[in-house]
Amino acid sequence: MNKLSMSIIFFLLSICCYAGDRSTIKSLVGKRIWIEDAFAGQSFTLLKGGSNGNEEFKVLWQRHGSGVPDIRTQKFKVRLDSKYQYRFILDHPEEKNGEFMVSIFNGDKIKVYLNGIRIYADGIK
Repeated sequence: MNKLSMSIIFFLLSICCYAGDRSTIKSLVGKRIWIEDAFAGQSFTLLKGGSNGNEEFKVLWQRHGSGVPDIRTQKFKVRLDSKYQYRFILDHPEEKNGEFMVSIFNGDKIKVYLNGIRIYADGIK
């Protein structure tokens, strides 16, 4: 019985010590996530704002062009699922419309999904 109680205490202490190391979506504010396509690419950046003490997040979507910094920029509302995951809907007539989900896993591993399918996004700055 003594070994069982010591194991439970060790397990609870390890959870307390390591649970705080996980990054939240707040660590992504201001970082651009690039997505390559057949043209110069696209990117989105999580922005934080709000007034009267309310936190509000938006995504700045940019379509990049060759020879110009960007062709189009647009802001979209963000829906927070948790402090580790958010979603936004890309809604533009000239883009591939869909729902994006961005999640942070152990450490700083970021996963991006488009309509439920994982896409790999490199070049987070």
